[in-house]
Amino acid sequence: MSSKFRLDPLIPDHEILRKIGGGAYGEVWLGRGVTGAWRAVKVVWREDFEDARTFEREFEGILKFEPISRDHPGLVNILHVGRSPDGISFYYYVMELGDDVRSGQDINPIEYEARTLRPDVKSATAACLRLPLCIDVGLRLAEALHHLHEGGLAHRDVKPSNVIFINGKAKLADIGLVAAHGQRTFVGTEGFVPPEGPGSTQADVYSLGKVLYEIVTGKDRLDFPELPDELPVEAERKRWLELNSIICDVCEPRVSKRKITSAAQLAVALRLLQRGKRRPRRTAATWFTLLLLATFSLALWQLAKSHDWLAFGRSHAADSVPAVVGMYRVVSTPDTADVLDATGRWVGTTPTGTMRAVVGEDVTFSIQKHGYRPVTVTERIGPASVNEPQSIFKALDVYSPPLFGEDWLDQHGVAYQPVGEEHVSIDYVVEEEWKKFTQETKRAAGAAEVLDYSQNGQATKVVLCTAEDSTGFCNWLRSGGIKAGFLTEDHEVLPHFEQLFKHAGLSTRARRDGLRPLRVIVRKIAYASIELTTHPAGAEVYLNGATVGFASEVLLIPKVKPGAVELIIVHEGYKPDTQKLTIKPGQTLPLSVTLRENKGVIFGRPWQNGIGMKFVPIGRDLMVSIWETRVRDYELFIKETKHHPPMAPGFAQTPDHPVVLVTRDDAVAFCDWLTQRERKPGVERIGGTHLYRLPTDVEWSQMVGLEENQGLSPSWRDARKERVFPWGSEWPPPSKAGNFADISAAPEPGMAGERTIPGYNDGFAQTAPVGSFTPNSEGIYDLSGNVSEWVADANSSVDHNRLGVLRGGGWSTYQAENLYSGARYPQPPDTTADVYGFRVVLAKITLATEQPPAPSDTAPP
Repeated sequence: MSSKFRLDPLIPDHEILRKIGGGAYGEVWLGRGVTGAWRAVKVVWREDFEDARTFEREFEGILKFEPISRDHPGLVNILHVGRSPDGISFYYYVMELGDDVRSGQDINPIEYEARTLRPDVKSATAACLRLPLCIDVGLRLAEALHHLHEGGLAHRDVKPSNVIFINGKAKLADIGLVAAHGQRTFVGTEGFVPPEGPGSTQADVYSLGKVLYEIVTGKDRLDFPELPDELPVEAERKRWLELNSIICDVCEPRVSKRKITSAAQLAVALRLLQRGKRRPRRTAATWFTLLLLATFSLALWQLAKSHDWLAFGRSHAADSVPAVVGMYRVVSTPDTADVLDATGRWVGTTPTGTMRAVVGEDVTFSIQKHGYRPVTVTERIGPASVNEPQSIFKALDVYSPPLFGEDWLDQHGVAYQPVGEEHVSIDYVVEEEWKKFTQETKRAAGAAEVLDYSQNGQATKVVLCTAEDSTGFCNWLRSGGIKAGFLTEDHEVLPHFEQLFKHAGLSTRARRDGLRPLRVIVRKIAYASIELTTHPAGAEVYLNGATVGFASEVLLIPKVKPGAVELIIVHEGYKPDTQKLTIKPGQTLPLSVTLRENKGVIFGRPWQNGIGMKFVPIGRDLMVSIWETRVRDYELFIKETKHHPPMAPGFAQTPDHPVVLVTRDDAVAFCDWLTQRERKPGVERIGGTHLYRLPTDVEWSQMVGLEENQGLSPSWRDARKERVFPWGSEWPPPSKAGNFADISAAPEPGMAGERTIPGYNDGFAQTAPVGSFTPNSEGIYDLSGNVSEWVADANSSVDHNRLGVLRGGGWSTYQAENLYSGARYPQPPDTTADVYGFRVVLAKITLATEQPPAPSDTAPP
């Protein structure tokens, strides 16, 4: 790198404060954008490269990386790329700023030092980082590298100091070394570069493996494969050794011996480890199959070479067609916006002059204008542009939030002046603005009064209102300001209510009811954050009803609005915990919560609920009752809810028989009751994110072992069902396969010999106690026979009859067609019969994810 003295770089619309990092391939500066947001700006100088070709190649890499960076949470976002004013001296790119190593998101520009993985390793109390954090960081970075490699790029210098933390999450940084696959200019850091050299995707994976080695063992990467003197305690040792095995599979010096060679493979291995599952190993049979495939591929290649197929393709490729060139212009409203091409070069203002490009190619431009949101447009040049210029048009959206230290106008043209960190309206709110508020919110216009009052030498009609109405006005003003582009979600609008205002013109009502004028204050929200630790770890956390993540380690909940908040902490097998907190502006609140065990559900394990129903897992998020709902279960429901009881069947039943003569709505009501019963304080067998319900038609198929095309509806799937039974393909069914219409049912009223299965005897004329027959491989009973079971779906997406669906057949079923595993039995959902019952499932509810306020870093230059 040149030691030549340089002036501080000039970056459009950014105040450059000080250099915070640097290396052989550029300098990193701390900057502040026009919105006041802190940014990292990397500057890469032309004179630091031996030739222009290498410099331009690096620039091409960053241009290609810019859109890719914003598509993955494990990559530092590139917000803008540009060149020096002379177009020669340097190029630069503006990035997210990492957390401060001491204060996180609270940035002091004088003392700022980026938090990277290197300081974290050095400052760890133990010789290495905790195992769950190592796995989480490794998985996040492996997925980020996979995304980068899929975009045709390689990083070329993965190391701990190039892993920065933003909002407490690890991201891959120092993107200045990114280049296309195969560009092998020697870059990188000793010990992280594989023996074969840098520049490939496999080399990136090797480097990440060495990063994992350092944070897992606490040793230097040059010590690989040495292990630390002390291994983790017995509880974590097995997982630690498995992670060490993954690292060895990545960092094997001999390329041919490496078992993990891609970021995708590494991500899969780490994800399995995180979930407590073992990695599959290649068996001899697998290798034999691969050998056969390779032999077959080689034979096909030899055959292709012996024919003219390849020559045919080459001869046609040589017949190139002359490119057809079209014309275009870039146009915007409002006009006179700056237009930059894909390289960041300024090409003019809108409407531009006529430009040319090959027909069929895409052209990309950035359109920027002060006071409007910048936009990138990509459009394909059409064939009509040969004769007449094609207009690439974009209507710009207003973006004019208040800037620190500058006067400001809101969406209604009201003037504000800066006062410290705030903007305060110069005048009191007047009648014209208040009328807009009352009309749009449908408030009573007479709730406020109007006072003739001189402001800044102008006669105005000032509004007098209550403190409550002043808050409503500010909420309306904020909502409209965000929609119009004058405010962001990061702004708050507060009333400055003039309690002590005195004027001879105040009415008796105004004096009595406290009606006063107000000014408006606009300022950035002083967000707080919560650092949550749960015992045990791994609890799911909800903030004000929206999920914010899992507390596997310390969960950082950023951008918490000050005031009253509610945290709900849920962990399977533990009592849900609710924390009602009052958060102060700018506060970072450390919070540790110890959960109390209960007999609650743990998904993935067999479980018994509070009324004795037993469940087994199907997949990760579903628990299935092993039995059809019993008479005893339904009787408890009737007793506690006074729900109308079903009619008595014409045969005897014990409490362990399946309930019959229930409609689908009856079954849904039972599920709702059971959900509320098991969520009650003191019971709390399930949490607020769990729900009892009927299974869907697709879930019922999964229970019986069918893999079906999702299709359009149960009716659509029924028409395409396989001719297979839960016990196989044999008909009639083998002995004791289930409770069907057998010879013992023939003498019963309403039955006849021709409506039974010849020669079959299951021992039950009508319903049998649940669990009387052999369960399937999942441990679920009576999926064929006993009673037909309601599912949640409508039968058809196109039929207007609104039929429901029953599955599984029952004790009176004798036709093979109705006992196939994929058979659907359509009936109106309000129908009852002494062969209709139901089974319940317990499912996880997918709640909304907490969306942080939209960042203000989309501001225009």
